[in-house]
Amino acid sequence: MPRRRIKKGEPEMLIVSFCDIVTVVTAALFFALLITIQEALKIPVFKPTPRAVPTNKTPVFFECRNHEVFYVNKDALDSQVAKKLSQMNPGVRSGDLSQFLKAIQGEEIGNQDYSVDPKYLLVGVMALQPKPGSKGEAVAQLQAPSGLFQSALAQLDKQSQYIAFLVRDDSFDAFRTARSVADKIGYDTGWELLGEDEPIKFGQGGASIAPQ
Repeated sequence: MPRRRIKKGEPEMLIVSFCDIVTVVTAALFFALLITIQEALKIPVFKPTPRAVPTNKTPVFFECRNHEVFYVNKDALDSQVAKKLSQMNPGVRSGDLSQFLKAIQGEEIGNQDYSVDPKYLLVGVMALQPKPGSKGEAVAQLQAPSGLFQSALAQLDKQSQYIAFLVRDDSFDAFRTARSVADKIGYDTGWELLGEDEPIKFGQGGASIAPQ
């Protein structure tokens, strides 16, 4: 069968250009499909929590609770506990829990904000419970140089001490403000999350918060 002759002026079919168009469109559709699948299956990226930094500094504790910041005067409470225990018979201190609680019954250890739970003392732990009605410093006052928080910071030493925050779920606003103030003054800071009714514990298995 004789080949069809193209007459002069009749348009030719450009196979090469058509293939180029098909290739480009196919590639575009492939990348559009790839992006759609990637967005649909996207896994959120979480930033890691700050890593603890080794330090020789001593922690000073503040609790963030009820949208307020409380100074946990651990040194003064430690002194109270040590004094009470030194006044007890050695046999009672090393005896069972019932004997120990009977000996310490009626002995209140604490300050205006916290009371020491005596049942933990037998195992070498100082556990603090907030006193009902105790008042800390609200967020609005944390940035005041004459406020309780900054006055407490002014008595500390940045070279040998750092600030450790004990944070309850309801008080991240107070924590962030207090940490920002401490950072601006030049203190190293660290923090730990506490459960709603969890006591503050120092000693075996107690609070140990490194700067972050």
